[in-house]
Amino acid sequence: MNPVRQMFNKVMNRKFRSTQVAEIHQLTPHLKRFVLSGDDLHDFPTDQDGAHVKIIFLADGSPITSNNQHDAIKRSYTIREFDAKSQRLTLDFVVNRHQGPATQWAQNAKVGDPLTIGGPGTRKLTNFEASSYLLIGDITSVNAVNGYAKFISSEASITAIVTVPTADDVIEMDGAQQVHWHIEDQSTLSLEELTRTLATKINKDSQVFMGLEASQLRTIKGMLLGELDFSRLNMHATGYWKQGMDADKFGADKKRNPL
Repeated sequence: MNPVRQMFNKVMNRKFRSTQVAEIHQLTPHLKRFVLSGDDLHDFPTDQDGAHVKIIFLADGSPITSNNQHDAIKRSYTIREFDAKSQRLTLDFVVNRHQGPATQWAQNAKVGDPLTIGGPGTRKLTNFEASSYLLIGDITSVNAVNGYAKFISSEASITAIVTVPTADDVIEMDGAQQVHWHIEDQSTLSLEELTRTLATKINKDSQVFMGLEASQLRTIKGMLLGELDFSRLNMHATGYWKQGMDADKFGADKKRNPL
């Protein structure tokens, strides 16, 4: 087996796939949508909305080969949707907010550019048969909130909260239909305060998903567990990023100090 393929299979325990950028859409000031296509998506699993794939690329945008694999950069991105009929995979990239190689790639990428992916990985939330849910995300995890909501029973109660930088960053949701949008440059409440207000009204045995900035996650998780007495066993929390720390350092930090 090709050594680059071995490396990526080890990273994701999934198939390594070559794709091309088929469409690019600037959704909002801080979100850019990429639609990927390619023959390698012919057996990509369906019903994986909300799970993540690894994008694997070189900072200069050149193709990955066995000679340059040691320079490969890997980043996780949440699946917005996958159309098996057209073999098209949709991912959204945060831009104009954080600096880093993935953001730089997204700002410069063009239709036709190659992009290698691995995955999908496993979902953080797997119980979709409960009676009540609290889903909390930010602009980096909005598609996890949207994707998970698609699989929750129609009989269940869903409280979804998403924080975004501006009102122009509110996007259409086809999964979580009723979302409490926290607009960061307008709201008089912090995300913690809004969450507290809404969480006091729901079942403390609710299934909880949180995908947030690491310090924000610790604060809200502590509030839900310590102050409002939510069940730790039903909580699925992951830091998607950390203010002031690049993704590689944050990944190593999470291994040393799990959230």
